[in-house]
Amino acid sequence: MKKHVITFFGSFFYTGFFPFAPATFATLIWAVCYLFIPPVGWIFHLIALIVMLPVSIYIAEVMEGYFGHDASVIVIDEFVGMQVTFFAIAPSPLTVLIGFLLFRIFDIAKPFPIDKSQRIKGGYGVVVDDVIAGLYSYIILKVIMKYSNLI
Repeated sequence: MKKHVITFFGSFFYTGFFPFAPATFATLIWAVCYLFIPPVGWIFHLIALIVMLPVSIYIAEVMEGYFGHDASVIVIDEFVGMQVTFFAIAPSPLTVLIGFLLFRIFDIAKPFPIDKSQRIKGGYGVVVDDVIAGLYSYIILKVIMKYSNLI
């Protein structure tokens, strides 16, 4: 029973089992869902992140025991990375599209220090690179929002 519950959440409702690019697919599903969340204050985002960060680390750690080191089915880390990307940002189609693209670029390209974080073992190692990718994406998204007439 525990394995099924952990796998359900760790694979982000089984999106991690998508046959190709499961992390991108899970991130896309997350982004679409975010469009339907009414705008909430930054405190809600902070509480959600404080709760999800240790939960995702634990789930990723357990899932590594089931599926192997940083297995592609583990996509709860993408969930947290996207939470960081959209921290206190009201959802709109354009912000979600830009944030999604930025996050995927950083998560795939893994610029410093994301590349170095890949060496960290366990659930923390699975999640930390996505948190950093989310931070990079958040910063650039905020700059775009501040200096662009599009958003």
